[in-house]
Amino acid sequence: MVSTKFCGDCGDYRPVSEFSKNARSRDGLAFYCRMHLAERSLRSRESRRTKPRVYRQPAKDLVVPEGSKWCADCDRVLPLEDFVRTVRTRSGYHAYCKPCHSKRGKVSREEVGGSRTYHLSRRYGITAAEADYLLSQQGGLCAICKKSAAVHVDHDHATGAVRALLCFNCNGGLGQFRDDPDVLRAAADYVRFHTLRQHVLAACAAAGIGPVRAIRPGEPPVGSQRRPSARGTSTRSTGRSSGARRRTQAGEADE
Repeated sequence: MVSTKFCGDCGDYRPVSEFSKNARSRDGLAFYCRMHLAERSLRSRESRRTKPRVYRQPAKDLVVPEGSKWCADCDRVLPLEDFVRTVRTRSGYHAYCKPCHSKRGKVSREEVGGSRTYHLSRRYGITAAEADYLLSQQGGLCAICKKSAAVHVDHDHATGAVRALLCFNCNGGLGQFRDDPDVLRAAADYVRFHTLRQHVLAACAAAGIGPVRAIRPGEPPVGSQRRPSARGTSTRSTGRSSGARRRTQAGEADE
């Protein structure tokens, strides 16, 4: 259970108890703490009071042919294919044509912090301010390798919780290893073993000892042709038939 949440106006993480409920957000909490949410609501109400929203209406003598629609922003009558489809209106189309719809979307994204915040909040549930905060806490470097620039948001694929910022290689590596700690540890042991093996071979070669072949894990001792726990398959020929060999073993060989 997450105990803190980032408030963009505070610029830091606050206890979740300081946030109001919001069923529309991914974590069920408001984007801002109660204090800053109240301040924003007050400014919004004041703005609506001093600058009331005016809904534009078409001219009374405007004729809209069948298969067309009037755009309230550009004041043009355009074919329906020039409007974005939606299931939220009776007509099945938005009130604005596609160019005007795009302009309004851009303005809306700027109001919430720009397109970067818009995409981060939709995909990861964080804002650009929170991503910048995490980046500053990590010194601008990947949380795993501590060498490359952190340019990717890493999250838990099961819960959706953001973990840290990673570089391209580390973020891709976690995905390739399916976020499985056991597989990651096995890969680390694998690399460590073969690195040590190369060091041993190099040291033997430098000391004039050779040729030396390092034994791989699970290999039988040198000179043994059998695998561990495997039964022998080779037989030694004595020139006798299989029947003679059986009689010899039973003490019935010809004298």
